[in-house]
Amino acid sequence: MKITHNQVSWQHIAKPNFSDLEFLKNEFRVSSPVLNELLGDNKRPKIEEYDQYLFIVLHFPVFNESTRQTTPTELDFIVTKDSVFTVAQNPNLALEKLFADAQNDAESREDNFKNSGWLLFYLLDEMVDSCLPMLDHIHEKIEEIEKEVFEGKEREMLKEVAIVKRDIIDFRRTIKPQRSILETLAKKSSRFFKNDLDIVCQEVIGSEVRVWNTLENHKEMIEAIEQTNSNLLSYQINQVMHTLTFFSIVLFSLTFIAGFFSMRALEGAGAVGIKGILAIMLATILLIVIIFKKKRWL
Repeated sequence: MKITHNQVSWQHIAKPNFSDLEFLKNEFRVSSPVLNELLGDNKRPKIEEYDQYLFIVLHFPVFNESTRQTTPTELDFIVTKDSVFTVAQNPNLALEKLFADAQNDAESREDNFKNSGWLLFYLLDEMVDSCLPMLDHIHEKIEEIEKEVFEGKEREMLKEVAIVKRDIIDFRRTIKPQRSILETLAKKSSRFFKNDLDIVCQEVIGSEVRVWNTLENHKEMIEAIEQTNSNLLSYQINQVMHTLTFFSIVLFSLTFIAGFFSMRALEGAGAVGIKGILAIMLATILLIVIIFKKKRWL
């Protein structure tokens, strides 16, 4: 897929094999090790500057609704003086939508295909901004968990809190390393592109900072809710323990009284003796209740 405007082109290559990328070697002198990296799976983002091109590896989060987990999706860039090549081994809906919009919107092409550097930063800014709807999804889930916690569903929310925390951790692991790469790219841009791109550079970095700050807010919110949920569960457990302790003491006391007055003593005590023993038992229960009430254990 290729778009060309103002002598600037953007070509997206999805799931390529080596033959699909050979033209990069022939036309732009892209080295074989770089081609191999375009075909492989890079765990870390990077930026490398060569005589005729920039090689950039970035990762963007993609949320899988079936597994309810965020996974990093690699997106590689080969940037020359008048071309931007994006290479993706896995589907990236945000990038595909961006490409379709550029194809169908002449005004967008006029604004963003000024030069390859401007186009690159436009793509990066849009890809970083595509993270915000996923963060909105996390925020909605946090609000739902908070509501359920205060409606008495603390146990049910333990797993939900863990899922959201995992989602945030995966998101952070994907986003955090990008900052240094974008800052390095901003330093290299004026030298490589020979254009003043400081404004669009700062827009991309600002977008990344906004995403990171939002992510940090979500992290603090879910941790606070988790702590509240744990406190509520601890309170419930304490209440159960107080109740069990109360019944244990009552049963122990009654058992002790019944054992103290042997069966022979009960047989010789008559009706009055039995009533007296029952009165002792009731008085013992009443005393235990008074003590527990005074201690606020009931």
